[in-house]
Amino acid sequence: MNHPLIRCSMARIIHQSTIPRNLPQWLLNVQAAVEDISKVMQVQGDEHDYKNLKSFIDSSIEAQRSRGNLNSHVETELRYDEGKTVIMIFRNKVLMQTYRIE
Repeated sequence: MNHPLIRCSMARIIHQSTIPRNLPQWLLNVQAAVEDISKVMQVQGDEHDYKNLKSFIDSSIEAQRSRGNLNSHVETELRYDEGKTVIMIFRNKVLMQTYRIE
């Protein structure tokens, strides 16, 4: 599969859930999609990688919506704080999960 996330380096994608138990199925599906793509891609952790990862996450969320697995308002944000970059997933304005590249 050709995807713009495929790059060269040794960084990895890390996720952290704010609700460690009982994650909704749509979020587990998005998480699995990110884990699958991260096995075949290599990232450096630069701004381009974060934008591509956010785009992939957004597409995965929309795929869940189109399959009927998601009816809530979900949005993602790319945030920069104290020299660190993170992608945040919100459902109904509540933080559900974060992604970063290390």
